Amino acid sequence: MALHELLWKEPLPLPRGVELRRQDSIVVPQRGPGGSAVYDLVQVQLPQGQVPVLMAYRAPLFPVDIPRLRDRLLQLDAELRLRESSVGRALPMPRVPMIATDVASTGIIDACEREGVALVDLRGTLLLRSERAFVRVQGQGQFKRTPRAPVFHGKGCRLVRVLLDAPGETWTVRRLGELTQTGYAYAHGVATRLEQDGYLERAPKRAGLRVRDPAGLLRAWLYSNQRTAVVVDAFNAPATTAEALQRGFSELETQGIRAIFTLASGLQPVERFASGLPHGLYLSGSIEPVVQAFGLRRITPHNFLVMRPEVAAETEAGGVYFAPRRFPHGPGVALPQLIVDFHLSGGRGKEQAEALLERYVKALPLSEEPVA
Repeated sequence: MALHELLWKEPLPLPRGVELRRQDSIVVPQRGPGGSAVYDLVQVQLPQGQVPVLMAYRAPLFPVDIPRLRDRLLQLDAELRLRESSVGRALPMPRVPMIATDVASTGIIDACEREGVALVDLRGTLLLRSERAFVRVQGQGQFKRTPRAPVFHGKGCRLVRVLLDAPGETWTVRRLGELTQTGYAYAHGVATRLEQDGYLERAPKRAGLRVRDPAGLLRAWLYSNQRTAVVVDAFNAPATTAEALQRGFSELETQGIRAIFTLASGLQPVERFASGLPHGLYLSGSIEPVVQAFGLRRITPHNFLVMRPEVAAETEAGGVYFAPRRFPHGPGVALPQLIVDFHLSGGRGKEQAEALLERYVKALPLSEEPVA
């Protein structure tokens, strides 16, 4: 849930007689993640009266961010006041610039006080200085910051692939970090988030971590809509028989080109559920050798997709080359990756993904019998 939603979801643990009342929200286009920024017009209700503020949201918040956010808030407030006065209203008083964050450290509070910026966090911290009032409260409420390590893309997804490949195994964070080449601290952040979300649990006698809900974890990956392929080139292959696929892959091998099959060419015959599915190949390297090896043409209908994995997935250490399935025509991606690829492929891919997910769930190991 976004920070601005969390802040208004339920009342903050503020002192008696202090309350935040949101009057309006403003969405401003911006470059970068999300494409927009949310600002709120808020009245801070105090025992001695009301103080209007213009609130920005930032988590995590660092001292270096505060001067820039203050300047942006002052600029935006000036624009809003000018707009309001242009419709015949008296020029309103300036609003106090305020920043909302999840957890404000003492350093953040001190920096906001130096820069003349009001502050509020989810624990009930409140800093506000105006002509009418001065409030400085260190929040004591409980709030756990969710680790920011990405889960279903980048290096975080390496851990997901490893966990889903062996759902009955018990893991230490150190072993997961070594196997996925992510390091202990990074693996700990991802594992902590997965545990908080209910997908991992502590094994008996604290021997490590194990997957509590493999099907739920895989569905969460599906519904995240995070694509492993950052570039997809669509072609027409004149032949997609096992023999044609094997010849093409062998030619790539002789040139030292790394690739692995997915989509229809990553299915066992008994796993095929839907018809008209495209074939697919994850590729690391130049696309021209693949075009030559498989005789690909840039015409419709498209029945062969060449997919470039994100950089973090171009590895055997929990990437698309991890735990390959063996076929006569060459290696294919592991079943969880195949399910995700079908889910995002369009057409009847989602039907095929659901059929594979059902097979995956049926094959999950059962819990061990408790010792009598």
